Amino acid sequence: MTTPAPTSTTVTLSCPPKEIGRCATCQQPCHRYGHGGNPLCAQCRAKVEAGRTKASATT
Repeated sequence: MTTPAPTSTTVTLSCPPKEIGRCATCQQPCHRYGHGGNPLCAQCRAKVEAGRTKASATT
């Protein structure tokens, strides 16, 4: 069971409170569950994508 995030986070994430969970990497609240959910927050997803782009450029 996840801990509910503060209401201000819900507004920032623009998703229902029941779809908020913790990022698998940094543990910050993110849109984790439901339609459009992701186990990573936007910042951690950006780091992963940057790493993929860098790896693709070297191969």
